[in-house]
Amino acid sequence: MKHSLLLIACLLTLSPCGSAAEPATPASKPIAFDTHDGYFVSNKFEATAPTSFVVLKDPASFDKVFGVGMVMNDKHHRLQPATFGTKIVLAAIHRGKAMVTYQVTSVTAEAQTLVLRYTTASKPSESAEFACPLIISLDKGDYSKVRFVENGKKIKLVDMEPPAAPKDATEAAAEPKL
Repeated sequence: MKHSLLLIACLLTLSPCGSAAEPATPASKPIAFDTHDGYFVSNKFEATAPTSFVVLKDPASFDKVFGVGMVMNDKHHRLQPATFGTKIVLAAIHRGKAMVTYQVTSVTAEAQTLVLRYTTASKPSESAEFACPLIISLDKGDYSKVRFVENGKKIKLVDMEPPAAPKDATEAAAEPKL
């Protein structure tokens, strides 16, 4: 009996745990981020969508989505004027008859994909409608996608557009038109 148990134990320790055909999951690297508040969502930005997920790379695109909500004795943590020189902004927005609050659990990079994990809590309202944003900033990097993971569920995968390369007049003239 002892020999049988010893043989089983040896076989278990020597046997591979996974199949060679399984793809390796990319290593997850933590990314530093900062959360921001004191903004409202523009009623012109995807007003009828129950949720929105955006990647913002410049002040003009940020201003199309958000406005500043000013109050007396304001202590909100807003973006600095030069933020977009070195950073990008990720945002999730919930709309409807509930006040939604967010708690970011992590931001990681898995190869060229940023993964934003957060939890939500909501307080329903009978009469008021809300547009509640989660706004975070992080350093620019070589990322091509952002995955939003809400309450442990993959909600949205957003492709990040590469920055448009400026074309000079001679390049544009030399390109054939199809």
